[in-house]
Amino acid sequence: MAKKKSKAVLPPGPVMVDVAGYTLTKEEKARLRRPLVGGVILFARNFESRKQLTKLTRQIHKARNAPLLILVDHEGGRVQRFREDGHAPGNRGRL
Repeated sequence: MAKKKSKAVLPPGPVMVDVAGYTLTKEEKARLRRPLVGGVILFARNFESRKQLTKLTRQIHKARNAPLLILVDHEGGRVQRFREDGHAPGNRGRL
């Protein structure tokens, strides 16, 4: 019986990176495939709407086979980066 070849899955690396805008560029997709990258930090500049943010996070997850963490920068305080559209990641009641 022939075995299916499985794609190698890299463990997440120790490096957190950011992205410039609302969607990923070719260069950002290539950077996310680097083995040392373990996640992406999102900022207010990455949020336009809930629909756009959902699309961006899907792009990030599709960038490579390994799971990548997606984090939001809150600067250690009560800052809410994504205030529009009623979506505030710090509001656990809505997660």
